[in-house]
Amino acid sequence: MKRSILGLMYLIQGMRKAGLEVDPKLQAIGLRSEALDTAAVIHPSLEWNLLEVIGHNVNPALGLWIGQHYTLVGYGPLLMLLVTSPSIEVALNKAVEYQRLTHLTGKLSLKFEEDRVGLCYQPENLDTDLGLLRAHCEISSTFKFLSDLYKTIGLTVPDLSLELPFFAPETDELIENYTRVYGEDVRFDREQAIFWCDRKVLSRAIPSADATTFKAYEHKCLSEMNRLRIDPKVPVLLQRVYDYLELQQGMLPSMAQTAQVLHMPERTLRHQLQQLNSSYKHIREQIMKDKALRLIEYKEYSIEMIAELLGYSEPAAFNHAFKRWFGQSPRQYHK
Repeated sequence: MKRSILGLMYLIQGMRKAGLEVDPKLQAIGLRSEALDTAAVIHPSLEWNLLEVIGHNVNPALGLWIGQHYTLVGYGPLLMLLVTSPSIEVALNKAVEYQRLTHLTGKLSLKFEEDRVGLCYQPENLDTDLGLLRAHCEISSTFKFLSDLYKTIGLTVPDLSLELPFFAPETDELIENYTRVYGEDVRFDREQAIFWCDRKVLSRAIPSADATTFKAYEHKCLSEMNRLRIDPKVPVLLQRVYDYLELQQGMLPSMAQTAQVLHMPERTLRHQLQQLNSSYKHIREQIMKDKALRLIEYKEYSIEMIAELLGYSEPAAFNHAFKRWFGQSPRQYHK
């Protein structure tokens, strides 16, 4: 399955807020953080390619601080599903069920013991610096999200103990970094991250629970999950190019920038697309057409605003392209 762009967006925003230079890295591959489309989905292999670019030469341990800059903004239907759940137990089970809609790339699960329950998280690629960076970010942000979620639903944050899949720090100063974020009850050298709390927490009712709203947002979460399915009939290369060009609004990355992210020479990308009876120009135009129709049918934007969102320098250029695509002007279509 594909993934929500949330993980990538949070990483970029977190790095910026932590004072790391990420914008020049994005610009080199034709992306702008402020133009990223929150509704975009991404193939896991493409997401890793992008991580290689923005995470290059970043100390993995900095993920502890980067993750503290993540926010719940962007969770949309899933956040609403969680805050309208009847109890903490239902909310945790739904978070596990719809984890593909979160920023997490690994695997969430629940572990039950006689007097406590653990939210488990198994990160991926812990044998690489990039994997460690991402894991630090994801675990730190999950710890923050749990606290933020409790505050959002109006409940007191429970006491948490934490197990981490990282080697124990070698100095008191490094240990203090972890305790400043997670508190004193932290253990290292474990197989996965586990956030432990008293099992009684599961039965807590959520003040904002609402059965009708819960049902409506579960339906939306199911629809979002369907968007993440990979079509086996579409070659992986085409999916990766489409996903990359759909990551942001406005000006799209060039073919050379797309090839750079995919780790291949531009001429190789051109040849491989030709072998699939496609081309960068065809894919780019199809994406522009689809976005133009979605924005016009939404009926919330002026023609001038749509032209700007699609990266046109002036409305006349957008009008000309739209008429070439659909045989009528945007205003005629809008009627």
